Amino acid sequence: MKKVKETKNKGLNTLEGVYVPTLLTILGVIMYLRLGWVVGNVGLWGALLIIVLAHVITVTTTLAMSSMLTNIKIGAGGAYAIISRSLGMEMGGAIGIPLYFSQAISVAFYIAGFSELWVTFFPSHSIILVGVIVWAVLTALSIISTRLAFRVQYFILAAVILSIISFLIGPSLNDGPMVLSGTMSEASFWATFAIFFPAVTGILTGATMSGDLANPGKSIIKGTFAAVVTGFVIYIFLAVWFARQAPQNLLLSDTMIIFKLARFDFLIIAGVMGAVLSSALSTLVSAPRTLAALAEDRVIPFGPFFSKKTKKGEPLHAILLSSLISLIVIVLGNLNSLAVLLTMFFLTTYLMINLVVLIEQGTGISSFRPTMAMSIFVPLVGTVGCFSVMLLINPLFTGVTIITIIVIYSLLKQKNLVSPFGDVRSSIFVTFTEWAAQRIMQTPYHPRLWKPAVAIPVESPEDFRRISRFVRNIIFPSGRLYYMTIFPETTMDETQKEAINDVLQPMIAERLFVQKVFVQSDHYGKMLIQALQCFENSFLPPNMVLLTISDDAEKRDRLKTLINDLRHTKISVMCLWLHPKFGLGSERKINIWLREKSRNNDLAVLSALKLVNNLHSEITLYRAVGHEHAKNKVEKELLGFIEEARLPGNTQIKVVTGNFYQLIQEESADLTILGMPGKYEDIIKLLDTSPGSLLFVASGGFENILA
Repeated sequence: MKKVKETKNKGLNTLEGVYVPTLLTILGVIMYLRLGWVVGNVGLWGALLIIVLAHVITVTTTLAMSSMLTNIKIGAGGAYAIISRSLGMEMGGAIGIPLYFSQAISVAFYIAGFSELWVTFFPSHSIILVGVIVWAVLTALSIISTRLAFRVQYFILAAVILSIISFLIGPSLNDGPMVLSGTMSEASFWATFAIFFPAVTGILTGATMSGDLANPGKSIIKGTFAAVVTGFVIYIFLAVWFARQAPQNLLLSDTMIIFKLARFDFLIIAGVMGAVLSSALSTLVSAPRTLAALAEDRVIPFGPFFSKKTKKGEPLHAILLSSLISLIVIVLGNLNSLAVLLTMFFLTTYLMINLVVLIEQGTGISSFRPTMAMSIFVPLVGTVGCFSVMLLINPLFTGVTIITIIVIYSLLKQKNLVSPFGDVRSSIFVTFTEWAAQRIMQTPYHPRLWKPAVAIPVESPEDFRRISRFVRNIIFPSGRLYYMTIFPETTMDETQKEAINDVLQPMIAERLFVQKVFVQSDHYGKMLIQALQCFENSFLPPNMVLLTISDDAEKRDRLKTLINDLRHTKISVMCLWLHPKFGLGSERKINIWLREKSRNNDLAVLSALKLVNNLHSEITLYRAVGHEHAKNKVEKELLGFIEEARLPGNTQIKVVTGNFYQLIQEESADLTILGMPGKYEDIIKLLDTSPGSLLFVASGGFENILA
């Protein structure tokens, strides 16, 4: 207990670690130099509406973040940690990496803003030199001690408070009524909203320091809420004061009107410079924490290097890199074109925090039990609000942001990151699948929905390997494979499991639907029938069984029994016989023998089409007739069938007369597809006469080539 207490005492408390830096980020340049213009452009009522709408988004995001913090132990990394522990390290990295660069570059923007203000009052000073000096001082503070850096902000907070007091006791320049309504002559309502919104985007400042707080769960919630509420009250009060103290024309024409409205303008100067400096310092301290958290999870290269910390717990290498990035941006000069993109990445982070809570709460997983529960309406409003604001600010940059995140996610996905934390990605798919299953099982089946879903009973992985190419070409790209096998022992041997995984890996690599069905049984045929009966009323059941015909006499006897048993089930059956010498040959020619009005014709043609599309082979439709004078009529029927069934343009037809078993030998092909004979002995007879591989099909009534 004593050790825990000592550790906690080393961390930052709520006031210095969360409340003060978050509040100072909120009370920034926009409060001093843009709030008056907002009131002048849209009037007091419009300004109040903008402030309320902006805070709806920040409050919902804060509530969502608070809900997550009462459900998980956040650790270091702030927003990155929240997202990665819920949506996986890939999505956490896809958000965290742009967030880190946004933080690092934002330091330069804050310092540049400070430098521009400084040069306004001291024109002889070099703006680059001022920026570099400020950068050096802030970097030194962040390296020496986080606690020292945050305690400096007490003095800045005092300067901000004094500047607000100076504004409130200053002279009035308005002889007329309050500016209650605006003409929106300089910008539309939503454009004005977009200009104001960055003022309230500092709510993650405290959260990013999660790894340095004594009690992050409680401190982030209390400190962030207190800062947001304080900022909201101040903005409302100052908006009313601007509308009261200055006429509309001055509010619109002079963005620095606050200096004229203050009793002591030097206090405003100190306040605005302090606010900008505080934002730079907070961001310079928090950005390396995000980088260090990414490094600890090996999301970025050189993880051990950037995650290394000093004895005081400072991520020195991460601080140096973040400082270097900000210095480069300062030296390059004005990069205002990036400002909107940076805001987008911050907004995307807020959106993802809301989305995480929306998913966890919406999927109903039992692990989501926050002590701070709330209505699902809260994260929903936050998610929609953040995305709407992004579109309002800049649709183009919204698209760039989304594409950037997708690219980073794809690259991280290739790294096969192993997360020690369970995430909820699978619950999203489970929930969607459950919803879809309910809808599908209530919807009558129609042949238009058919796609190959093949159950294959397999005695050994090597048996499957022989037909794996054929199976792949039957189901690719969107069919389903059910690999079914039995094992007589109590548990399956691990070596056998590995062999099965190995033989299925090529199909899994192609993202095909592959489901393994293992059944403990001593009876092969009985197992198959029972398993198929279990599947019958399930979601996404197989619609056909693929059996293979062996040269072994004992296996042929078992196959005969199995085929007879399957005739009583509601499933289609396919029996494949691969020629022992030629296999599927060159895979170029497929013959389909069609019988007049046979229910097997649809399955035969649909199976051939799958093979044709994947093997680029050609189909020839065959029909055997009893008399020569029937040929013309049947040929016309087959040509009409080709057109109606939308078969490939190179499909051939051939109507022949004579002995069927003799014709099969003469009209050879790489694969011949035909309806399954009623007698098993007829199947064996055809094997003995065919010069190529055969596929027998027996439809269960699921298929319709004309659908």
